[in-house]
Amino acid sequence: MYRSFIFTTLIFLGVATAAFAQQTGKKLTLEEAISVALTNNHELKIADNTLKQTQNSNSIGNAGLLPSVTLNGGASYSSTNSETDPASGTGTVSVDGAETTSYNGNVRVDYTLFDGFGNQYTYKKLKQTSKMQETLFKQQMELTIIQVVQSYYEVCRNQQNLQLAQESMEISKERYSKAIDRKAYGQANQLEVLNAEVDMNTDSANVLVAEQSLAMSVKDLNVVLGIPVQTMFNVDDHIDFNKVFQSDEVTTKALKNNSSLISQLQQESISQLDFKVTRSTKYPTLSAYGTYSYNNSEYTKSDINSLQTDGLTGGVSLRLNVFNGRQQNTRESNARLAYLSQQERTRQIESQLERDASNAYTDFIYKKRIADLQQTSLTQAELNFDKTKEMFKLGNATSIEFRTAQQNMLNAANNYNNARFNAKIAEYNLLQITGELVQ
Repeated sequence: MYRSFIFTTLIFLGVATAAFAQQTGKKLTLEEAISVALTNNHELKIADNTLKQTQNSNSIGNAGLLPSVTLNGGASYSSTNSETDPASGTGTVSVDGAETTSYNGNVRVDYTLFDGFGNQYTYKKLKQTSKMQETLFKQQMELTIIQVVQSYYEVCRNQQNLQLAQESMEISKERYSKAIDRKAYGQANQLEVLNAEVDMNTDSANVLVAEQSLAMSVKDLNVVLGIPVQTMFNVDDHIDFNKVFQSDEVTTKALKNNSSLISQLQQESISQLDFKVTRSTKYPTLSAYGTYSYNNSEYTKSDINSLQTDGLTGGVSLRLNVFNGRQQNTRESNARLAYLSQQERTRQIESQLERDASNAYTDFIYKKRIADLQQTSLTQAELNFDKTKEMFKLGNATSIEFRTAQQNMLNAANNYNNARFNAKIAEYNLLQITGELVQ
């Protein structure tokens, strides 16, 4: 069963779950979030139960490779009155209250000696089904991790947006305060004060919107983690791009390790075994059985007091379906077509996977480049704001120019945050497609 995944640090599953849920304001790392989700996520628990059910069914007994043993037993009691009038004319003979008590029991063993190898194919199918369910469980783990990553970085995005909105509001408050002071000394008019107040109120409203977005995204993450919805925490928004991808290796790894393709190949194998099981029913079935029986009866008012019998019985039987309205041919034909369809499905998934792997690689590379460009833009916007701020203090820049520089810096910071979080999510999507997210 898959229980480990690629990260520099792996927190053991569930270790911090209970304490985490009780600590308000705790900084939650992505690795911790994934660990909590792999322990508590409801969909993953359902998938785990399904896997256990499949593993329970994977036995030689369920494939019909073991004999069946049946035990039967019973008891009866009767009391009868009888009246006999012999033809000899010797007179009527009456018997009242003739009692009979009987006990019986038997053990029967049945075993299929040969059924066209259908039971062997069935056992192989059960094993393959169990393996496929393990792969499906791995897929659910991957899906859960991707959901956590997306929700986690959405919280990071909103947390950063809130911080930027608060910083912008503080800048506007400082500008408004200075505008009032400048007006008091006759260095600014009422219009400048009003403009500063409007911008301050706008930034204050933006803070409220950012707070709401952050609270909602935290609740969304809590649902994925499977913890109380009202749990609050901070997140670690630091991002590193440590994984190096080679374009010529991405498709190769995807075709070798991708869970969707592996599960489809396993489904194709199961379909082939289904066909073999169906075909086996046209062969004769040879069965053997053995029975041990015991019977005991006790009588009153009879010529015998008791009767006891016991013994062994055994035999073999041969059954061959000679003709059943061509139902066998129909079942074989349909099973063969189902197998051919699965082969086509495999080829389709392989083709789609090549496309998806190439697209995922391109998506990551371009989003990483965009993040780098946005980082450069942010640096320039911060430099421009610092210069505009100094010029504004000296009276060489208008309030409109100051506000424009402030907004440009805020937009550049938001764009950079969006770009780097999008690039990191794209990296995880690429890890999923290449089968490197869960090992």
